[in-house]
Amino acid sequence: MKHISRIDSKNTHGWFVRLYQDGETHSKFFSDGVHDGREKALKVATKYRDQYIKEHNIQYLPYFEKPMKSNKTGVSGVSESFHTWRNGKKVPCYIVFWAPKPNERKTKYFYPHHYNNKKEAFKAAVEFRKEREREILRDYKKRLRAEKRAARLEQESTD
Repeated sequence: MKHISRIDSKNTHGWFVRLYQDGETHSKFFSDGVHDGREKALKVATKYRDQYIKEHNIQYLPYFEKPMKSNKTGVSGVSESFHTWRNGKKVPCYIVFWAPKPNERKTKYFYPHHYNNKKEAFKAAVEFRKEREREILRDYKKRLRAEKRAARLEQESTD
């Protein structure tokens, strides 16, 4: 569940909601004991998360815009590494990572020897990553519109 984690320790049992906006973290804990059990605590936590996102107009992209701290290229989803071929030879490359759909991971390698030099391979990797981001965002928006349409139709049918 996005932004909700389960905490079970010696004296603590419940659901932890953690949301991010503009570099700030907002969190709240929902105890099983306070909410009459695990399932009810999860319902309250989920409702709280959804309400908080709506009230604060938080919008998450389906990919990371900022690179992770360990990223040395400065571009999210693009890393510099080595690829080991079947013959055991290690070859320098740039690797592009992306997720076209939730829980689906893809990679593509960009080798300097396929381009004029290392700089050109990096440039191609970055452009490829940006193209994937555009596709992911387009598909994400399409899914959101379909979900909103389905929710609206369901609401109209209950009215």
